[in-house]
Amino acid sequence: MLSSNMAAGPGQPVADAPASAGCGSRLSLDYRPSLFPKSKTDCMLFRKRLVNEMVWVALGLFIVLLLIVLTTQIVRLLGEAAVGALASSAVWVVMGFAAVRYLPVLLSLMLFVSILAVMTRLWKDHEMVVWFACGRSVADFIRPVLGFAVPVVLLIGSMSLFVSPWASQKNREFREAALAKQDMTQLSPGVFREAGSADRVYFVENFSGMAQAGNNVFMQIRRGDKLSFILAERGGLYLDEQGDRWVWLKGAHAYEAVPGTLNYDLLQMESGRVRIEDPARPAVSPANQAQPTRALLGSKIPEQQAELHWRLALPIASLILALAAIPLAFFNARGGRMMNILFAGVLAFLYYNCMNIAQSWLASGKIPGWVGMWPLHLLAAGLTVWLYWWRSRLRR
Repeated sequence: MLSSNMAAGPGQPVADAPASAGCGSRLSLDYRPSLFPKSKTDCMLFRKRLVNEMVWVALGLFIVLLLIVLTTQIVRLLGEAAVGALASSAVWVVMGFAAVRYLPVLLSLMLFVSILAVMTRLWKDHEMVVWFACGRSVADFIRPVLGFAVPVVLLIGSMSLFVSPWASQKNREFREAALAKQDMTQLSPGVFREAGSADRVYFVENFSGMAQAGNNVFMQIRRGDKLSFILAERGGLYLDEQGDRWVWLKGAHAYEAVPGTLNYDLLQMESGRVRIEDPARPAVSPANQAQPTRALLGSKIPEQQAELHWRLALPIASLILALAAIPLAFFNARGGRMMNILFAGVLAFLYYNCMNIAQSWLASGKIPGWVGMWPLHLLAAGLTVWLYWWRSRLRR
């Protein structure tokens, strides 16, 4: 005869009365379903599966993004080489340095999109419902995401603070060295050359590629409705700290007039310089972009403060966006298949554009250096916390 007080574990039948051999005996069973306890093995499987999938998605996405950047860079550099702004022998090396310089941004974008893609797939395939039924919550996904994101964020920080400035410096040095060795430049000997903007024409005799100088320089420059002619006994090329190319002149005479009139303005100068091109000025000059991070610390120059805050902003923004991708991946079939991805893309786009605007304002002195981009990061972090609260509230 069995005891009615026999121990029963989860999911085991419990007898209300002792078993009897009689035909009239009755056995009442109360089945208690399992609550899917979070064992250590379940946690390891949960984290391992998420991290493995995010790694493979990130690897494929990184290759695609890198190919896109390399393609755009090679088109731009070949265009510069065609007009003489870059030595043709330096195109591939400069492209390599440019790719290294853009790696922090690429890695940051790769991190956000890969986490968002994996989490969105879990929602679309209803795997999130299974994990929630096993006792998981939205907050339980933070740990595996951090296990994948933290090493990438550390890599982004090291590249942004140390590797990218080194690549920018080597890029400038190699450009100058290759340009000095190039025989065919925009001041080719005995050849009239037109600038890419078609508003300048150059001519020089006896031009030396090694010295980047020559004799009997002629220049024609168009500014609006006026036309200027410059004749100089000697001239040459040089690159300033901002990365712009100039023609220096010695013993020059300049004539300026409106075509069709006889009124000329005459100017005689012992020395002068003329910019070859008028490029769009970036928020931070290439010279400051090539400065090592230790040289920017404690600087009072607005441009250098803006560059320092930009380097710090990349790893911070990467971590915030990686955490924000978890609640942003919430998929509602009634709201459309792409609404969550569209909303997440708009938020990330606004975040990075606000960082660019803040960098420009820091460089121009509109924002104090001690303020930097910290209010923007705090706002993004607060929005991420609100997204977690909103997602948890929806589940309840």
